[in-house]
Amino acid sequence: MRRPPLVALVVVAVAALLASCGDESGSADAPRVVENPPPIELDGEPPYGPSIEVGASYDYVLYTHCGIEWAPIDGVWWRTDPLGVAEASPPEGWGNPYDAGTLTVDGDDTATYTSDTGIEVEFRRTDTVETPVACD
Repeated sequence: MRRPPLVALVVVAVAALLASCGDESGSADAPRVVENPPPIELDGEPPYGPSIEVGASYDYVLYTHCGIEWAPIDGVWWRTDPLGVAEASPPEGWGNPYDAGTLTVDGDDTATYTSDTGIEVEFRRTDTVETPVACD
């Protein structure tokens, strides 16, 4: 039986490698999409519930489906300048319906959310305790 030439084997191996690289689910540029809210949000623990620490960073899952404007932090709703609200969806590069990242508490009234893709948005504390987000 005749063996395939070495060049053919290399071409097949390179093609398989490139095909596996086409899946961006593990890419740093692709948002890590989360389908459901994190259990800790439902439990009301920090950073979603009270008792966050200034200077601390937390794993955070941000609701983005209705655009990016509000985030539950420290037991109240914090706000940023709206991103993507007109389309009732997040801008390109964000996970939908949730985006996973890190929340860093910069001060008593400011916090920065950094998506796993590197996009940053600053939130400012409000006195709002009722859910201000109402979209389908």
